[in-house]
Amino acid sequence: MRKNSIFRFGLLAVLTFTAVVPANGQRRRGGPPAAPRLEDLPRRPMDTIATADPETKVIIFSNNTWEYYRPSLERMDDLPVYRNNWDTASVFSYRNIELNDLPSVIELRMIDSISQFCCPVQGKVLSKYGPRRRRSHNGIDVPMKVGEPVLAAFDGKVRYSRYNTGGFGNLVIIRHPNGLETWHAHLSKLNVEVGDYVKTGQVIGYVGATGRAYGPHLHFEVRYCDQSFDPEHLFDFEKGMLKYQTFALERSYFNIHSRASDELDEEEWEDQEIANTLLAEADDSTTIRAAQPKPAGSGPVYHIVRKGDILGRIALRYGTTITKICQLNGIDRNGILRLGQRLRVK
Repeated sequence: MRKNSIFRFGLLAVLTFTAVVPANGQRRRGGPPAAPRLEDLPRRPMDTIATADPETKVIIFSNNTWEYYRPSLERMDDLPVYRNNWDTASVFSYRNIELNDLPSVIELRMIDSISQFCCPVQGKVLSKYGPRRRRSHNGIDVPMKVGEPVLAAFDGKVRYSRYNTGGFGNLVIIRHPNGLETWHAHLSKLNVEVGDYVKTGQVIGYVGATGRAYGPHLHFEVRYCDQSFDPEHLFDFEKGMLKYQTFALERSYFNIHSRASDELDEEEWEDQEIANTLLAEADDSTTIRAAQPKPAGSGPVYHIVRKGDILGRIALRYGTTITKICQLNGIDRNGILRLGQRLRVK
């Protein structure tokens, strides 16, 4: 009897459990539906919102999501300037175009109501565009601190972004809609990749001393169809300003002797000691050794400014500092020296 009772109790429990499960399951199915996931909802564009950037919109979708949209990127992909002579492996990409193939004057629109300008770095140009004793200097050098950001001058597309073994070190080349290319060399770090579209003022890398560089600085070039010209025709690096909204680029500018200015013409930084001194701006806390013996006598010593002279090099020559020279002559360390100017150095 006891075994039969246990058997009946177990059978009843099984039947009860079997009957309850479907009932509970039906009760759950009949309850409130689970909230749908966003990815399962229809995603239809409902509205477009303008942003501070006239070329960038925000699209609102029916599933309460949104995303940025730049119609200009689709148009830019179709521009011949980003398809023709587009080489991402070599710094030069216009091998089939010679200098004489270019018109005598090329009119370039630099900025308009949509495209603006931002100076890549702001500072004093220490080494200018022009010939050097052993090679041409096809750009300008602006000494900066390691790690300072380098900005895109204009909107454009990155054609080259890698370490260059030819002396440029980490190099970023951006091609702009008007056909100009800007080169940014000796970077400590690259912040963009080939094919990236960049906006004016976007950080593309950071100042460094990679490649053939004696100290941290930005080497900056501007080229058209691989032909370089003096960036100071276009930019005022000390003020961080663009000189022209529309620029008439003459073919004669594609000449290493064609320069925007002859003021403070400098020689190539051949000597590492001189380069380091200039880049450090003859630090006042350091006593600089004279490159030549001190003149005899205890009276005042004067120097006549010649072409190529700068305060750092003069200080190095006479074993003094920039600050001392400025104090003796009542001049500013960032002022412009005049040819023939008489400076007291001792």
